[in-house]
Amino acid sequence: MRTLHTTLHLQHRSHTGKVLHHTHTSYRALAVILTLSGLFIVGLNIASHVAADTFGVSAMVGVPVPSSAPSISTPASGTAIAGPGILVTGSCPLVTPQVVIEVSVDGNPAGTSACDSNNDFTVSISMTPGQHMVAARSLTMSNQKGPSSHPIIVTTSADLSSVVPITANSPFIYAAGRTITWAGLIGAVNDANNHYVHIDWGDNSQSNYVEKTGAQSFSHTYATLGSHNIALTAYDSSTTSRSEQFAEAGFTSASFPQAAESTTPIVNTRTVAGLYGLYLSAVCVTVLIWIEAKHAARERARQHAMA
Repeated sequence: MRTLHTTLHLQHRSHTGKVLHHTHTSYRALAVILTLSGLFIVGLNIASHVAADTFGVSAMVGVPVPSSAPSISTPASGTAIAGPGILVTGSCPLVTPQVVIEVSVDGNPAGTSACDSNNDFTVSISMTPGQHMVAARSLTMSNQKGPSSHPIIVTTSADLSSVVPITANSPFIYAAGRTITWAGLIGAVNDANNHYVHIDWGDNSQSNYVEKTGAQSFSHTYATLGSHNIALTAYDSSTTSRSEQFAEAGFTSASFPQAAESTTPIVNTRTVAGLYGLYLSAVCVTVLIWIEAKHAARERARQHAMA
C-alpha cells in the first residue's frame, strides 16, 4: 500500500475546508483513472459495433388476403337438427396460396378446415341447444383474416350437459417437417373424469387416447408433406354417445415461414459518442491544470533562485 501511494504520489490531507493549490494534486492517480476510463469506453464502443455488425432482420412475407368471402352450402339457413354435431360445407374464395376456412358459432371459433383440391371445405362443429348464428371466413397462412360469409341460422335441440369441451391453442397448425402436434385444452374446469379422445389425422390414420381434463398435446407423423384436415372427438366417460367434435386444419412443410425478428445493439452508439465527448473534456481539463501547475512551479523556483 505504501509503495502504491509513493508511485502515484498520493498524499493524505486533513479536511481544513480550504482549497489546496494544484501542486497538491496527484496527477499520476488522475492519469490512471483517465486511462481506465478510456479503456472502458473503447470496450463499450467495440461491443456496440460487434452487436451492430450482427444485427439481422428477417420478415414474414405477407400473402394475398381474399377480397371475397367463403360461401356456406350446407346446412341451409333455418335448419333444425337433433344432434349436437353438424357438418358445415361450402366453397373457398379463389386465391393463391389457398387459405384456411374458419367456421364460427355466434362469433366464437368452432373449427377450421383446409380447402381441398376442388376449392371446397368441410368443418365438423358442435353446438349447445338453441338457435345459433353460423358463419365462415378465411385465414391466410400469416393469420390474416378475410371477409366473413353471410351468416346462417341453425337450431339444435341436443342435450349437451355431458359434452366434453375442446379448445385449440391456435386456429390452425403449421409444422416444419412431417410431424405435427395438436395442442389445446380438453374437458371442463373441475372435471376430474377420464375422457376418451379420438383423432382422425386426415390421412386415413386414427389415434385413440384416454386423458384427464386439462392441457393436452397429441403428435402424428405424416408420410408426405401437405395440408391435412384433423378431426378431434372427445367423449365423456359416463356417456360415450355424447361428444364434442373439433376440426382443425394442419399443414406440414419443409421449413417454417420466417417470422419477423431483430437483434438490437447492446449499447446505443449515440451513448458511446457522448461518453467519448465527456472523456475528451475531462482529459483536456486535466492537461490544462497540469500545465498550469507546472508553470506555477517553475515560477516559484525562479523567484526562489532570485531571492
